[in-house]
Amino acid sequence: MNHQYLKEIWLCWIMAGVFSIITAPSVYAESNPFYVGFSIGPIISQLDESQAEDHFLRPVSLDYGSTFGFQLRAGMILNEYLTGETVFEYVFPFKDDTHLRTVKVDVLHLAVQGRFRYPQPGPVQPYGLFGIGLMNTQMKADIHAEEDSKSIKENDWGFSTKLGAGADVYITPDIFSNLELSWTLGLGNVNHVKYPAFLVGLNYRF
Repeated sequence: MNHQYLKEIWLCWIMAGVFSIITAPSVYAESNPFYVGFSIGPIISQLDESQAEDHFLRPVSLDYGSTFGFQLRAGMILNEYLTGETVFEYVFPFKDDTHLRTVKVDVLHLAVQGRFRYPQPGPVQPYGLFGIGLMNTQMKADIHAEEDSKSIKENDWGFSTKLGAGADVYITPDIFSNLELSWTLGLGNVNHVKYPAFLVGLNYRF
């Protein structure tokens, strides 16, 4: 899939989100449709280690550990079935650390996503989600040797896609928590990045 095609998909997704917000029924504008939130949780490493291994002169086998990440989100409840969100995500560095080397990869991720709700009576509201976004990865490797030490840095940009499911749990009509399991996949220059995440968050409607 070429970059031009990915750009077209990304722009169409943004335009669809803007159109949905403009045409949302006014009844939801009268009942605090906007919200902001914060989520945090573990991020499981499924990175392609070969992208960093290619920088070493001798064969090495990297094994990144899992890490944590957080999200800041702003959204609008369009109707009882559909919610649109913009999400900023930071993933603390995935790390492979031995006495010979230290390799770190951290991720910045900005995405727009739709949450498709299945309305239920009571405070628990399950949903599925799909998103697409822009991703930046930064890899830093420090190689330790008796004769010399060397540092390698690499900065990559690309697109991303995201799938997930979760549930909102309403504490009050304006305050709700959310539990979410998602899988993020980098595209293009960041296709070595993929990770599942389990996040717990708190959100406020206004």
